Amino acid sequence: PPLQINLLTIHQPELEEILASWNQPKYRAKQILTWVHSKGVTQFSQMNNIPKQLRTLLEQHTTIGSLHLELEAVSKDGTVKRAYKLWDGQLIESVLMPYEDGRQTACISSQAGCAMGCVFCATGQMGFARQLTPDEIFEQVARFAAELSKEDKRLSNIVMMGMGEPLANYRNVMEAIRRMNTDLGIGARKITVSTVGVVPNIRKLIQEDIQVRLAVSLHCSSDEERTQLLPANKRYGGLDELMMAIREYIDTTNRRVTLEWALIENENDTPDVARQLGHLLKRFGIRRDMTHVNLIPLNPTGGFEGGPSGRKNVNEFVNVLEKEFGITATPRMRRGIDIDAGCGQLKAAVKKKEDKEAMEAVAVEKQVGVGGESKASALDELKSFAVPEATSMSMAGVWEDEDEDVHVHVDDTEERGSLVVPAAETETSLESMYTERIRKSNNLVQGSIVEFEIHNAVNLDSEDDEFVDETYENDLDKREAERLIHLVNISFPQLSSDGEEMESPLVGPTTTILDQDSLSKAKKRRKKILKNLKAIKNLIKMKSGGKEMNEDQMEKIGREKELQLELESVEHNLQ
Repeated sequence: PPLQINLLTIHQPELEEILASWNQPKYRAKQILTWVHSKGVTQFSQMNNIPKQLRTLLEQHTTIGSLHLELEAVSKDGTVKRAYKLWDGQLIESVLMPYEDGRQTACISSQAGCAMGCVFCATGQMGFARQLTPDEIFEQVARFAAELSKEDKRLSNIVMMGMGEPLANYRNVMEAIRRMNTDLGIGARKITVSTVGVVPNIRKLIQEDIQVRLAVSLHCSSDEERTQLLPANKRYGGLDELMMAIREYIDTTNRRVTLEWALIENENDTPDVARQLGHLLKRFGIRRDMTHVNLIPLNPTGGFEGGPSGRKNVNEFVNVLEKEFGITATPRMRRGIDIDAGCGQLKAAVKKKEDKEAMEAVAVEKQVGVGGESKASALDELKSFAVPEATSMSMAGVWEDEDEDVHVHVDDTEERGSLVVPAAETETSLESMYTERIRKSNNLVQGSIVEFEIHNAVNLDSEDDEFVDETYENDLDKREAERLIHLVNISFPQLSSDGEEMESPLVGPTTTILDQDSLSKAKKRRKKILKNLKAIKNLIKMKSGGKEMNEDQMEKIGREKELQLELESVEHNLQ
């Protein structure tokens, strides 16, 4: 199909230019975007102040949103969780959390998958697929905002705590955040960026002119324990580097930092651990009035041995921090537990359904061949795939930290909510019939199927100080493509001659470079990128000193962000 203009993400000046090319007045752009963003319309026929001829053009050449709603779940507490399918088949998740005081908070994804590998997080076990674009991040927010506007409500808060590590997609996340602020009117201090501790980009955030809030997933107060739970801890210099960056952030911005702490029973929820945390902050001179600890009881599922802390341990942990160290701490209410609202779980359910359908179809074709009978048999096979309830990957419950003065007690009892499938009249739909069982049978584990994308790289030739176009200089690209294709092929469920699923040969994260030759090449590429970034910094310094730059030098300076993004991707694959 022809490429369509996305009215949920297009900038008004761009739409004005398009309308002018259609011989339409520019003021129509504001009218159209008002219908889309402020009134939440989803049909062009509802735009009653737009001429019919223009509505026809809009129907032909534009769309209201590009994210395909694959699945939606609604909790008893009002939390709404969605799985969106992107244009390339990747799945991401977004969550809307309503509160009794009128706040409406959206939890947004920044990547398809994640390379951080946190052991209690479902997304972390999926591996890293690709970065989300600024439009893909912004549209998640714009959809919720538009739908709430239609109900005379307002999206008040954003937390970048969905799938992915926001600070590992720094440029795209910050571009999307600026649009949330300017286009949707969401205050910068109502937007929270969460990070596992990407220290270089925490320092970048300090220099930004937009006052977003920072949350750090800490969870442990010793390097050894934190590296076991969050492998990225070692990658970014450990707790020493992280705590120094947090202190620098507070001292420079004068903004409070939230420390996220997923409570795991008898592991990191004891009074002694609380004292270790208090002493850690004290040792680095971090102001106690500029930190707040969010305590999130772990959601108990089967992929991780740890369980949630009991109320007694939670209260003791809070008392130690507040009475002995003067550090405020709040036990958070877990939102959407009955619909697996932690990041990654809904995607895992959808992927499991798709994989099961594909496997059943292959098995049926082998048994009866391709034809009319095979379709009916495939349907019967698919109906019979319901399996006993299995456990899914552990994760910390979805939460947000706007109302930091309210202490919410943890409720140990949870009821099951209702699941809503977006298609209308789906009583006979397989998706409607089996969504609940698919969700329950989510048992994604490390080494399960992930998808890959080879990113184009900016090629800087620092040897002769010239930029060259991207080319295949040798057979590295070909070998790397063959390696990734091989990984994808062996990731899919394999069927034996009798139709039984064979054990996957994959073990460990699939984002890691597996062969020594590719590892060596990646290290050389990283070294070259770092060398070029250093050269660019020298150019920037010369320019700031008054030296006149030629066209080639200005072009090099303009590619600094692209190189930084490529460096992030290379470092992801080296872990």
